Amino acid sequence: MSCGINEEKLVKFFQRSLNALPSPYTSGLPNHLSLVFFVVSGLDLLNKTDILEKEKQDIINWVYSRQILPSKENPEINLENCGFRGYNFLGQEFCCDKSIHTSENGPLEYDLPSTPNTYCALLILRILGDDFSGVNKKAIIDSLRKRQRESDGSMSGSPNVGDYDLRHLFSACAISFILEDWSGINKDRAIDYIKSCLSYEFAFGQTPLQEAHGGPTYCAIASLSLMGRLDVLEPFKEQLTFWLVKKQITGFCGRTNKDPDTCYAFWIGASLVMIGRYDLVDFSSISGFIGSAQHEAIGGIAKEPGQLPDVMHSYLSLVGLSFGNLPSIQPVIPALNLSKRAAGNDWIEKLKTK
Repeated sequence: MSCGINEEKLVKFFQRSLNALPSPYTSGLPNHLSLVFFVVSGLDLLNKTDILEKEKQDIINWVYSRQILPSKENPEINLENCGFRGYNFLGQEFCCDKSIHTSENGPLEYDLPSTPNTYCALLILRILGDDFSGVNKKAIIDSLRKRQRESDGSMSGSPNVGDYDLRHLFSACAISFILEDWSGINKDRAIDYIKSCLSYEFAFGQTPLQEAHGGPTYCAIASLSLMGRLDVLEPFKEQLTFWLVKKQITGFCGRTNKDPDTCYAFWIGASLVMIGRYDLVDFSSISGFIGSAQHEAIGGIAKEPGQLPDVMHSYLSLVGLSFGNLPSIQPVIPALNLSKRAAGNDWIEKLKTK
């Protein structure tokens, strides 16, 4: 079966994106690690990690330079701020020291990590074969504990920031799974929060009382999968399946009565894979829609045909195509958004037992 895209052109697009990005990406620097993850993981899915061999250690060092470590003098001062930041401050010293503390100068007051950047950092390191020896696992888990709100079980992306929603709860669950330590999350309260985000359409909004949306629905299902609690979905699984399947037009859309967008090949597709109902998808229409959104000259994939491509839609489209079991694309673990090759048998088996 054809994947519907020109893989050689997509590889070249990812290669160029690793070295330079157009100016509109400047606003995405707070999430710089996610941009690098899309490129590195995209090359992994296309079986082209050999392209990164010369730069591999530089990328690993760069990822570690984004790690915020506990203060050497008083670790409690910035414990809630530990994890990985998206980008460094202008003029901040480049430091990829794999020690367990910050430099003697101590942490900067407004130097904040985020759960999505920490999640992406760990996945990049895993793909490139790093052993996590430089990751201060305890500090990251302790910081998660300080970000979960006791009142409803929600999780914030950064310390003392008001964006408590399913995106950050999923990132926290993924981090806990990757680091093999769930002590930073109250699972019962997290599940309560997930349930509170269920909409009248029997899919999930980003926060309680919001419209059902493909992204938060993925985050809810993936979080439950990583916690080994997909049974929570059983009372409304049929209605949830109906909502997900009805998002397919040619490609998938993310909300009711919206146009299709290539990225939902992942958000909706992965959700259906996790609940075991991807058999209801017309995959040829999905691959055809994605193929029509690939830019002939640039090689990347846009959100829809006729638009300019970007690394996020290029990568998520590629993951969506992996659900068609195509021989040229690495199979993916949907709950982690990571190739099975990079995950390895240990993580694959761990998920099977949950």
